[in-house]
Formats: sequence, structure tokens, C-alpha cells
Amino acid sequence: MNSQTILAGLGAALLAATLLVAGFAVCCLPATTQTLAQAMSTGDDSPYTHDELVPLAVATRAFTVDAVPDRAAAADELAGLVVQTAREASAEGAPKAPLWTTPAKEAIADEAASPTEAMEALAQVGDRYALDADAMSHLEDCNRLITGVSSWLGMIAVAALLVAAVLLFQKHYAALAFMLRMGPAFLVAVLAVLAVWGVVDFNGLFAVFHSLFFVDGTWTFNYDSLLISMYPLNFWMGMGAVWAASAVGWGLICFALGCVAAWRAQIQQRRA
Repeated sequence: MNSQTILAGLGAALLAATLLVAGFAVCCLPATTQTLAQAMSTGDDSPYTHDELVPLAVATRAFTVDAVPDRAAAADELAGLVVQTAREASAEGAPKAPLWTTPAKEAIADEAASPTEAMEALAQVGDRYALDADAMSHLEDCNRLITGVSSWLGMIAVAALLVAAVLLFQKHYAALAFMLRMGPAFLVAVLAVLAVWGVVDFNGLFAVFHSLFFVDGTWTFNYDSLLISMYPLNFWMGMGAVWAASAVGWGLICFALGCVAAWRAQIQQRRA
């Protein structure tokens, strides 16, 4: 086994991982959350309307995904939006005002309280009204995970690019073609297995995925909680579809480039 073969194999593995990361990056875009929340966050079991849940879902995405210098300020900003929305949703004449109990209205009546204090008081009444401590803790865990591994994931992409550049510079077109075609092929094989698993038992796949990164019991919430109302099961199924479609889309581009490299390899071989 020569160095070209080893490099091509390593490059294929790095490329498959890079494509997976690229798909995840698309999932993290504000537009993705906006679109899926618009389609999935119905609010049927929530004291908030659909039109109120969508902006909350987008703001919660920012708190969960974005790296900010002051997490306390970010939490206070999110709490402020939740409390403001709660006051509008519970106001007399609002579409879902009848679903707001007297204790819930009293929890947000004190406008002198800080947004965080007001949201905590509202969450004590019920997690269907606000993000409680468990929900905020889980969102913080997600943020630490995403921001913590982002630089490492970026390094994987850089490594894949370097391997491709080395093979191209040295005109090892056959090895480059192997890398660019086998990377996407391996990714598709993995996604196919996960897709079958998801169709058969999406809840099981969802549970296994979370258990890899989070402590059991820290990521399960009541079906009518605000967090689940913003992000119901269909939302995550849609997110999985976006992830897979984005990764495969980038993979098809790489595969096409691999076909070009294979054509160059054939010309190179004929000339030799």
C-alpha cells in the first residue's frame, strides 16, 4: 500500500466527516429554524399562538447556537422576549388568553422584576408558559457542546482540503478521484442506515443521539412545555431531513469533481 492510497483513504474519511459537518452547519442557520418552526410549531397544546412561537423559536436558536461573550446577558435577553410575549399572549382579548391562569398572569405582572426573575416566576407556575431551569440548563449544555467542538470540526474540514490540495498539486488524479467519490459514498451509506433507523424508530434514534452528548434526564421535557411547543418532534424530523439533504448535496458536488479527477487520471494514464 503506497502513500497515495493511504492519503486518499484518509482524505475520503475526512471528506465524509466534513460533509456531515457542512450539513449540520446548514441546520444551525437562523433561516433553517425560521422555516421549520413556521411549518412545525403549531401551538396546539400551548398558551401561545403559532405566530408567537416562531419568533421565540428563532431567538432560542440564537441562545443555543451562537457564541456570545456574555451568556448571562444573552439569557436575560431571551427571558425578556419570553416575558414580553407572555404578557401579550395573556392580555385580555388575545387569542389564547383563556389558557392563562391567574397565577400565570400574576407571575408577570410585576414590571419592576428583571426579565430572568419574571420568567423564573412564570416557569414555576408551569413549563408550558416559560423556559424553566431545566430547559435553560439544557440549552446551555447545547451551546457549550456546539461552540466547544466548532473549532475542531473546522480543523477536520481544513485537513480534508489540505489532503485534496496535496493530491492535486502532485497530480495524483486517481487518488484524488478516489477521495472525492468514496467520501460521499461512505457518507450516503451511513445516512442510509440512519434513515432506515429513523423511519422505523425515530424516537429511539433521537434518544441514542442525545445520550451520546447529554446526561440522561437532562433533555426530556413535558409534551406541552414551551420548549417542545417551539420544537415538536416534527421539527426535529425536518431538521434531520435538512441535515441529510444538505450533506448529500455537497457530497454530489464533490462526487462530480471526483469524476473530473478520474477523467484526468485516464488521460494521464494514456499519456504514460
